[in-house]
This record gives sequence, C-alpha cells and structure tokens, in this order.
Amino acid sequence: MVKIKPVNNTSSDTNRYCGPAVISAVTGMTTGEAARLIRHVSGQRKVTGSHTFHVLRALSLCNIHNRKMTVRTAFSAPTLAQWLKGSKDIRTSGRVYLIVAGNHFQLVEGRRYVCGNTRDIVSVRSKYVKRRCRVETVHELVNEGKIQIPNAARKPKTVDHAASNRAKAQRLAKKMDVKINIERHGSYYGYGDRFSQYWVEGYKDVDAKGEPMDFSREGILDGHCAYDWGEVLDKLDAIADYRKEHGYNIKEDA
Repeated sequence: MVKIKPVNNTSSDTNRYCGPAVISAVTGMTTGEAARLIRHVSGQRKVTGSHTFHVLRALSLCNIHNRKMTVRTAFSAPTLAQWLKGSKDIRTSGRVYLIVAGNHFQLVEGRRYVCGNTRDIVSVRSKYVKRRCRVETVHELVNEGKIQIPNAARKPKTVDHAASNRAKAQRLAKKMDVKINIERHGSYYGYGDRFSQYWVEGYKDVDAKGEPMDFSREGILDGHCAYDWGEVLDKLDAIADYRKEHGYNIKEDA
C-alpha cells in the first residue's frame, strides 16, 4: 500500500524541487536519488522543474503506478480547495493522490498533505497549502508488489584513483628502495589552486663504472619531478624496467 511520508532530506544527497520531493515522500528515497531517477527517465542534466509524465514514469520504476482521476467538481478547473471539498468521499486513509496544481506537485492522503514546500506532513487545511491554486491533473497512486528504489536512483560510487595510485606507488617505492619526497605549494603567483610536487629520488643505483646513476640525465626518466601519483608510478615503473634489464647494482659502502 502506498503511504505518504515526510520528504527525505536526511543526507547531503538532496534536491529542493517539488518533483523529486513527491517521489521521496512515497518511496522513502532521498530527494537527490529521486532527482537522479527523473534525470534517468527524462534525459535532463539537472532537475529544477519536472514534467508530470517524467514524475509518473519515475514512480513506475519504483513499482508505483497511477490512475488518472476525473476532477469531481462542477468546475472545469477547480481550485485545490474546491477539489478537496468535492473529493471527500474518495479521500480515505490509504488512498494517495498526486495532484498537480499551480505548477506544483503535491500529495494528499485523507486529510494529510505533503509537498516540497512543507517537507513534513501537514493538514490539508494548513496555511502552507496553496488552496487557491487551480488543479490541472489528479492521479491516484497504487503499488503492485514491493516499492523499490531502482539502481538508476543510487548515487554512483566514486573511485579515488589518486588514493589507489598513492598506495601502489608507496608500496613499490619501499620495495625498490626509492624515496618519494613531497613538496606542497600554495597558489602559483596568486593564481590557481594549491598543488604538490613529488620528487622520485634517493635511489642508490650505479652504472657499469660504479658511478652513481642519474636516471633523468640518462633519459630513463623524464625528470625526477611528478605532479600526481600516476606520474610517480610511471617513473617507478621506468626504473624497475631498467633494473630488470641491467640488474640492480648499488655501490657498496666502504
């Protein structure tokens, strides 16, 4: 059975518009998830306004379907107050209506009301209900089976490639006995963001004559300085390839 709930704004994944709000209020998903679902069905880049078709389509993906109702008053375009008065016999607990009035989505269940403006459930006679708005359409919401939150609504998990590269580079540097010195800087001449330089150095390799190797001077590295952990990994791999071909030779201490 479809029941209305307060709009879910309990996380940072939120949207403040009325389309996602009504989806949230009948599914329990966050308004950010609801907006993501509307974008999935509509192709919108961001949700600041929604077409009724897209809201209903998004609800159908949650196993919530609709029956379009005939506006049961003597008026061709009744106000919300007139519709509420003329629908008392069908507005019972457990029957949820999605009402589009005044270019605004709202939900009514019995004498209970919720929308993106109220966020919480209030009485249909609350001062926050815009009762003079003209009703455009009314849809009764019904569910078939368990209400679900589709994967399309879920916030994609972001992969922190920098963290992954950092961990790999630090493990590899320790194994190869190479040091990575980090220099952190403020904005360059007052412009741009803070940045870091990663210096790949401290290796003890020697050449065939027993002289200390300079991998940059020999052309094995394109300089010792890197600007992200991905570049650090590339430099470590280049040193590893050299050692694989020539061996890891170090100068013995006297």
